[in-house]
Amino acid sequence: MSQIVSKAIENAIQSVSVTLEKKKFPKLPIDRDSPIGDFAIICFPAAKILKKSPDEISEEISEEIRDNELITSARNVKGYCNVDIDWNILANDVIDELKDSKYGTSNVEPEDILIEHTSANPTGPFHMGRARNPIIGDSIARLLSYYGHRVNTEYYVNDTGRQAATLAYGLSEYETKGEEKVDHRLVECYRKASDDLKNNPNVKEKIYKKMELIESGDKSALKNVKDSAKKMLKGMKDSLKELGAEANNYYHESDLIATGKVVNVIEKLKESKLCKEEKGAYYLDLEDKNIAGRNQKFFFTRENGLSLYTTRDIAYHIEKFKNYSRAINILGEDHKLQSRLLEIALEELNSETPEPVFYSFVNLPGGKMSTRAGRVVYLDDVMEEITKLANEKLSDSKLDESVKEELAKQIGIGALRYNVLKVQAEKGFTFNIEEALNLQGDSAPFSMYSHARASAILRNYGNKIPDINSVKNLQETEIKLLRTLAKWPSIIEESVKNLSIHKIPIYIHSLSSNFNQFYRDCPVINSDNLEFRINLVFCSKKILNEGLSILGIKAPERM
Repeated sequence: MSQIVSKAIENAIQSVSVTLEKKKFPKLPIDRDSPIGDFAIICFPAAKILKKSPDEISEEISEEIRDNELITSARNVKGYCNVDIDWNILANDVIDELKDSKYGTSNVEPEDILIEHTSANPTGPFHMGRARNPIIGDSIARLLSYYGHRVNTEYYVNDTGRQAATLAYGLSEYETKGEEKVDHRLVECYRKASDDLKNNPNVKEKIYKKMELIESGDKSALKNVKDSAKKMLKGMKDSLKELGAEANNYYHESDLIATGKVVNVIEKLKESKLCKEEKGAYYLDLEDKNIAGRNQKFFFTRENGLSLYTTRDIAYHIEKFKNYSRAINILGEDHKLQSRLLEIALEELNSETPEPVFYSFVNLPGGKMSTRAGRVVYLDDVMEEITKLANEKLSDSKLDESVKEELAKQIGIGALRYNVLKVQAEKGFTFNIEEALNLQGDSAPFSMYSHARASAILRNYGNKIPDINSVKNLQETEIKLLRTLAKWPSIIEESVKNLSIHKIPIYIHSLSSNFNQFYRDCPVINSDNLEFRINLVFCSKKILNEGLSILGIKAPERM
């Protein structure tokens, strides 16, 4: 909340409380986040004491406080006394606060934070089902950076294990040249090798021998799988770049083996009181850790003493905390158990533990995507289609073709990101392209157009943003918009505290809606309140731009 508004509300609450105490009303709870007005007095707890209905009590309170000089109205709404403070005397100072370049950011001590996102196995193009991972991860990184933290993003490349060995074999046997995007071309090599692995015992022997060499630290085998992964990653990185969500760093799992870090972890875990051995394989006994079933035995070596994926994941996280005070992992809901096992192992090693952000997968109108059912839809194809449809919607635009093409891409990718981000991460949803592009709905294009409309008003005004000499008789839509802008710091703080990125698009939609109501009801250029309204437009544009930027969405000047 704006500091000025917050202080004004608290002063009004204190003044009203004194009045009610004098009139012998019982002390009542206050809703400071009321959807109506600036705060609400909750009258239900007094019903039994006063032997009156909440509505009657609310009406009486409204009558008692209406003459308070700090408020402009008090009214009963279903047992709540909803109160408005006097925005006319606040408006000028609030505008000055909103115009501050640091408005919405914090003065907290910056933390060094690493966000691991995406980390899909480099065996083929990204599919739409897991598109939430890079979008959520990238946007949380933008949010924390905006707040004032030092943030880095990282993609953990799983280039060891069976899939990595299968890819390396497939590239050695089946790779051909072609014009197709590299990951789309190479995935066919992986598919053929996977079929060979299932159907050809000789190939199975070769791939498993490769796995053994990798896990034992053979330099040639490690280089081979790393190089193979990098080939596939070239195309996958291009997809993330198009999405606006490419990671800053790419950390290869194979490097953990090559540098001996995995062996160190194994030796330290063997010293744990939880460590036990079974047929030459070592595990942590988690019987007392509320872990169900077979997972009570958390194996960290094979029977031959070599590492498992989980072992390497532990080593990776120990490396994270050498350089960062916090580590945040963006994970699919199917990784909850694995995340808990990792946490226990790290605690045994006296290491810090990561903060997981879990998400449900994206569905398409045809149903849940499944590799086996052949319903995989690639992210590249969705980005191409949504950009194409955005371009078609701009067909009547008078913009130059090159400008229109770039704008279509911004709208398309923005629509995709917004549609994913507006749903709470833990909740599943079905992605619909038409819904995402709906100019009148809860969508990126709606908010982008609001920003463009604000930009047009400022262009038409033509001068620098004026000082405000006076504010006269603010309209309800002006107050509503100003009230929404005042909430921006609170939205940011809450989103940062809970890593709840979905609160940003919810707010941006509310701000866009209120701005458009203001535009409809309040002429700007030919207004007695010209200076104030120009400033209000400027502040709306500023916060819309910052909010969309956190979501990884370009805010256009023209649409």
